[in-house]
Amino acid sequence: MISKIKEERVGISITKLDTTSNPFIIVQAKKEENLTKGAKKVPHIYIPPVIVEPTYRLDAILNHAVFINKKWYKKGSKIGEYRVIYIGKKSVVLKSPEKKKKTLYLKKKKYIKLH
Repeated sequence: MISKIKEERVGISITKLDTTSNPFIIVQAKKEENLTKGAKKVPHIYIPPVIVEPTYRLDAILNHAVFINKKWYKKGSKIGEYRVIYIGKKSVVLKSPEKKKKTLYLKKKKYIKLH
């Protein structure tokens, strides 16, 4: 079996390769004007826009005020569609008109020990 593999194999010549037809089929989409009269047009499908809610980052709480997204707010202040309804020692609760609540927490800081 190994001796058969070692035998030199003869491939196709360049001239014969040039005259062969392409084995791959290229499919092109039909344009609307080339459609027959009996064909139905596909109605466009409505895709509703995706609403991306902004992210809120709580950076500090100081003297009954909170620092969210680089601005200071007090209890009752409006942030986007939310209102600040509670300010704690380490968290803040925001509430939307649809009664959705969002709680933001302070991140734990990593301290570097200096020698």
